[in-house]
Amino acid sequence: MDELSTPGVTALRDAQDTIIEHSLDRISSAHDFYRTLPEGDREQIAAVARLGVTMFVDSAENPGQSLSPSQIFSVAPAALTGVITLEQTLALVRTVLDVVVDEAPKAVPDEDHDAVRILVLTFGRDVGFAAAEVYARAAEARGAWDARLESVAVDAMLHDSPEDATTRAGSAGWRGIGPVVGIAARASLDALGVSRLRHECRTLATDCLVSVRGDSVLIVLGGSPESDHSTAASKSEPAERAVDNAAMQIAGGLGGSAVVGPVVSGVSQAGRSLRSALAGLRAIPGWQEAPNPVHADDLLPERLLAGDELAGEQILSLVHAPLHAMGDPFESTVATYLALGGSLEATARSLFVHANTVRYRLGRVSEQVGWDATNARDGLMLHMAIIAGRLAAGREE
Repeated sequence: MDELSTPGVTALRDAQDTIIEHSLDRISSAHDFYRTLPEGDREQIAAVARLGVTMFVDSAENPGQSLSPSQIFSVAPAALTGVITLEQTLALVRTVLDVVVDEAPKAVPDEDHDAVRILVLTFGRDVGFAAAEVYARAAEARGAWDARLESVAVDAMLHDSPEDATTRAGSAGWRGIGPVVGIAARASLDALGVSRLRHECRTLATDCLVSVRGDSVLIVLGGSPESDHSTAASKSEPAERAVDNAAMQIAGGLGGSAVVGPVVSGVSQAGRSLRSALAGLRAIPGWQEAPNPVHADDLLPERLLAGDELAGEQILSLVHAPLHAMGDPFESTVATYLALGGSLEATARSLFVHANTVRYRLGRVSEQVGWDATNARDGLMLHMAIIAGRLAAGREE
């Protein structure tokens, strides 16, 4: 029997105000966090408790009436979910229920004791689920808003000034001041996939921004020299290398083609890394044998042919400038070697030197510049850099 008699309902209604008063006293005495809240927040929680007890009595009086326990939380603003946690809310609900369980049976006739206990426990279960639903909706709303802020920040990095990009990133929760890297990838992610991606990013890096755009995703990772993430490299490892390694690990788990941009000094320069990664993603069909993931700088020849102006700047600074700085014998040897199809003997005859001299010069270039002219892929990079350098010199004349 889970319905109260008419005298039981009347007695419960008469005891309602006393139960509410005792519930609020118990909340105040049992929970330290409640006493430290601002007065306005305490009043809102008290209003929730009053409405909860009132709705319980209403449900006991009209068992056939459909009452939604979620209405209990309608008297408190959604912002309250950011003041106290779900765990704290459930603790408050449990405290009120304990008071009701203790005092409601005492207020009703003996024959209604079991019925009122069943009603209390049933109503309390529904309130607990209602609280979880309220927090779930609040978390979903915050997640959607956070995702919007991250997308706006990424857009600012791509299109706005460095100062605006820094401001937008800060609004999206960016905290660090260390090196930053961008990732562009082909990946179709649902809500769960995006949540997992953000979790992985925050495990491997100090800061992250994720922007999903149809079948692609843009990611910005940041790490600081003081980072003490256990998953990062050892403290002796440069911060730039650590954040690049994190980016390669994340990009490798996305499932589709992924390009990692160059590491830049800070979030204000993140747009440069992102634009390089996006340009690399567009140019990657030109290198069918490219590894996945791949660094944007390794796609400089394809990006240059695709008309990426940033690739022209980068190939001049990364490849041509250090080659040119070595002096004419080395640059001219590489240029001649590549122009003659990679023949040591033909290059030696053209330069009037011994083949071993050619071999020595190419070895020095490989050591100092980082690209080996005798390797087909590296040779392409060097050849494009030399051409870009000659065109730049011609424009300056």
